[in-house]
Amino acid sequence: MGKLLISSTYLMLILSCVESCFLLRSLYVIVPEIIPPGYQVTKVETVGCDAKSVQLTVKDPSFTIKSNGAVVALTSVSVGEGGRIFSVSAWDKTERERKMEVHLVRSTMPKRHRRGRGSLNRSKRCFRVLPWQTIVENYEGSYPKLIERLGPYPSDRRYWYFIEGEGVDTYPTGVFSMDTDTGDLFLLKAVDREEFPAYNILMIVFDRHTNAELDEKIPLRVIVDDVNDNAPEFVGPLHFTVPEHCSAGTVVGVVSATDRDQIGTDHVKIKYTLVSGSDMFTIHPETGVITTTTNTLDRELKDNHVVTVKIQDMNGAPNGLFATSTATIALSDINDNPPTFMKSSYNVTVQEDESEKLLLRIPVQDKDLIKASNWMSKFVITKGNENGNFRIVTDPQTNEGCLYISKPLDYEKTNDVQLQITAQNVASLNGSSATWQSIPVNVNVEKVDAVRAGLGQKIGLGILTRDPPTRSVSFGLLGIMTILCPVVLLLLLFLVLVFFCLKKREKLQLHDSGDIGGIPLKSNTEAPEDSMAWE
Repeated sequence: MGKLLISSTYLMLILSCVESCFLLRSLYVIVPEIIPPGYQVTKVETVGCDAKSVQLTVKDPSFTIKSNGAVVALTSVSVGEGGRIFSVSAWDKTERERKMEVHLVRSTMPKRHRRGRGSLNRSKRCFRVLPWQTIVENYEGSYPKLIERLGPYPSDRRYWYFIEGEGVDTYPTGVFSMDTDTGDLFLLKAVDREEFPAYNILMIVFDRHTNAELDEKIPLRVIVDDVNDNAPEFVGPLHFTVPEHCSAGTVVGVVSATDRDQIGTDHVKIKYTLVSGSDMFTIHPETGVITTTTNTLDRELKDNHVVTVKIQDMNGAPNGLFATSTATIALSDINDNPPTFMKSSYNVTVQEDESEKLLLRIPVQDKDLIKASNWMSKFVITKGNENGNFRIVTDPQTNEGCLYISKPLDYEKTNDVQLQITAQNVASLNGSSATWQSIPVNVNVEKVDAVRAGLGQKIGLGILTRDPPTRSVSFGLLGIMTILCPVVLLLLLFLVLVFFCLKKREKLQLHDSGDIGGIPLKSNTEAPEDSMAWE
């Protein structure tokens, strides 16, 4: 065992002229006396090798090596006091073989001192207290990189040095290695602080001569220093809503951002600016709160505004990383536009005694949001309907006012009605000095008798009609045909009867004359002497 430990192992450290594919020349691993099947002995890490083409092999049939570099026991392996050695080879696309000797060292930790049962002599620790170490993330130099010489002072080659823990044999593996002779700690590959900000490692020291572990394991913490390698990112949706015609200084919304770099540094100190849209909006450089700068936002002119927001770390310094995105600001509708009439006045005619009849449809225009309460009209008869003869309702599809006659009018009492119609909205006016508009509607009342007399003169019939005062008659083509058809039929029937009567009379007259156009017959009632005389 002593001869084995005396034969020292060295790392192949070439900093400036390191080859493209690097593999440690030797690796010491502490293992149990009996290694069970499936036990992961170690993990071989390559530096700078082509990950796609690299191939690893192990020259010991008791072990196998996986594609990720893990060396696993295939069978139960016994490790003697002198240890066990096997080699691992690596090839990549350069087709040059690199070899590593793996030294399995059996753990021979002495028993701890127990009170009342004597004690075992332990080597006195002569190490300085290890401070925490720092490394910079995304290191771009050559590997391996020397971090710290952690061995004792003065160095007298009395000890072996091993490490275990995060970055060594637990996730993420293959980050650190240690020179077993000198205790030098090396970085094997670049690290990312955002993925793993610190590593907790244990250093194990063995006496070369006794192969005994010195005291307890020595803790070491390696902290990764941050570099500004992450641009800020937007968080949450960038869609906001604000009422139209709101006052200047109204809060629109808050832009949220985050940065993955180290908290408390300028790497995460974000400055907010507006690249576009600053004529109507502004953003607080530290909080990201967007507010309005004017009260002239009009939904009817432009219902959506798009602004470009820029977020930059390092408090907006020129070397800071940044990102941009667009935020949409929608204007919600307020009732700042009353309905307007298409005409300035209307005239309509109604006959007296008519009721429940649609007289007029009154269209209006409204610039507010269609189908909303700010757009829906509500019509009111504000003058001329004191007796309740009229009513007006809104057509929900066309938003028109429909004027109806509800109760009959009497021409003798009034032949002209002056109405005033006002157009309002379901919602009250807001944010505007405009008022509800009104228009006059003149209703002419026609007398029913006058209408009928005029119709009689037109058709040339001198028929005097008297209707009950509660009924009205309207003459049209159908009414005229109703009157004329029976008269015509009666005349035709009369003519037919006259014709047949004349025919009958003519036949009767011919019969009475006795001229039948033949030989006269002798009567059976004649006296005998008359008959004899005839003979």
